[in-house]
Amino acid sequence: MDQLDKLKNVWQNQSESPIKFTESDIYDMVQKKSSSVVKWILIISILEFILPNLIFLFSDRTSTKEFYFTYDLDNVMIFYSIIYIIIIIGFIYFFYKNYKSISADTSVKSLLHNILKTRKTVKYYIYTNLTLAAIIGIHVFYKVFNSNLFIEKLPNNTNMVFVWVIAIVIFSFVLFLFWCIYRIIYGYFLRKLNKNYKELRKKE
Repeated sequence: MDQLDKLKNVWQNQSESPIKFTESDIYDMVQKKSSSVVKWILIISILEFILPNLIFLFSDRTSTKEFYFTYDLDNVMIFYSIIYIIIIIGFIYFFYKNYKSISADTSVKSLLHNILKTRKTVKYYIYTNLTLAAIIGIHVFYKVFNSNLFIEKLPNNTNMVFVWVIAIVIFSFVLFLFWCIYRIIYGYFLRKLNKNYKELRKKE
């Protein structure tokens, strides 16, 4: 039982308790818990942006650059990197706005609206990242598999349809793993927001 449930239990049975709680106290608790959840979503999204880039900066990028140059992907990947940065920074901004909005809410209706908005933003964030990853992956496969350099390395009479099928299956599995990770991490916070939302609906 979390702190909110304990407070609700005391409030419902306060005739037996010397401490009296009002519905305003319950609202304040829900607001603080929702604000804390959104703050953690904001922190995790920032870490998700910073950590991979730090790893990339301190890793050996020579082989990656050579791969991009070999298959004429250098300019395309720069373009995708810029799009990715814009998307992530944009969502971080929206998460920050949601956090500030929930922290400043003064009515149940407003808090309900902002919790719903935050839930939608998180879902858009997950699906936007996965969609961008899928687009980049398919583009890279297309450039590589249609390159004479790659085809020359394959055994004679290799069925390219089979190569495509294997690549897409493996890539889809990788995307599925990322989706599971997103669901575990962000889903945990979404469940907390959903619980707070249901609690507020009872008070509306």
